[in-house]
Amino acid sequence: MRNRKRWRSFPFDPGRGRLGTSLPLAALPAGTRTGDLPVPYRIVVPLDGSRFGERALPLALSVAERTGGSLELITIAVPVVQSAGGRDAAVTGDDSGDRGEVRARAYLDEVADRIRVAGYEGALVRDVISPGNAARSIVRRVAEVEADLVIMTTHGRGPLQRAWLGSTADGVIRRSPCPVLLVRPPDALAETEPEDRPPIDLSARPGPFSRVVIPLDGSEAAERAFDSLPPLLAEGATAHLLRIVAPFVAGGSPYLPHTVREAQDHEMVRRASAEYLDRFRGRVEASGFVAEPEVVTGGQPAVAILRASESLGAGLIAMSTSGRGGAARLLLGSVADKVVRGAPCPVLLSRTPEDA
Repeated sequence: MRNRKRWRSFPFDPGRGRLGTSLPLAALPAGTRTGDLPVPYRIVVPLDGSRFGERALPLALSVAERTGGSLELITIAVPVVQSAGGRDAAVTGDDSGDRGEVRARAYLDEVADRIRVAGYEGALVRDVISPGNAARSIVRRVAEVEADLVIMTTHGRGPLQRAWLGSTADGVIRRSPCPVLLVRPPDALAETEPEDRPPIDLSARPGPFSRVVIPLDGSEAAERAFDSLPPLLAEGATAHLLRIVAPFVAGGSPYLPHTVREAQDHEMVRRASAEYLDRFRGRVEASGFVAEPEVVTGGQPAVAILRASESLGAGLIAMSTSGRGGAARLLLGSVADKVVRGAPCPVLLSRTPEDA
């Protein structure tokens, strides 16, 4: 069993990948930081058969090429039968399972062919997983291959199964043993986008992220969001460290003693937050990145995170799905959910060990 918690650093050879895996020079673009990578670096991309679901592929290919890692495409074998009208329809039943698996494998083969035509030369695995609870099936496969990263769109609808990515992302994030990178296509395509839409251009790969926003609450759990970032960031990338404190609301006259003490306490919290970010800044800079600490006053953390991301033009938001204490967890349905739904960029979510 690989120990995914153990990270190793290797000398960079521009003509070779990690652990001596041969790669073309173009596989590691100039200025790209691969960081300290677990060996081998494994990426899993769940697909549902839709063009929308495939929007995660360009980013996944880019990360796989830069890390010299392997890419595994997975989809679910949805049982199908021939309806009276002559069209396939998704149903339950063992008699239709084989047909569903054949169709699923044919779909993955078609995607793999397009990936190869687009110039990807790295390790590529295809796997059809059994029908059932989609989130649990995906997480089970992620655990089996000891994946280091899951990359998926936040929702999708396709002929293989209706809307499983959209309803499944929450479950995958809650249970995945590794970080999940959620991609929202910039054109905000509807889940019902026509299937005759031309395939996306897989040869147009996005570069590594040059600016990331990392919300921190002072806990080790929140800080672990940074641990998964090096393979995704460019050399010298900027990490905007965001600490959000509640606004001060005077409970009475500003001249009353208790109001003065409350104001002083609030200012102490701000100073302590700034000192904390300065300490964490050293950790970021020791990894070769630029750190920009900022303490923001705001009553709604999700709003503050989204505003900072938009104003900074961040390409990525990285946060933990659990923060300071059980009562303040950034669970889906709360801060993380609002950030994912409103973010103008991809969001990297990491579970903490106590939740894993």
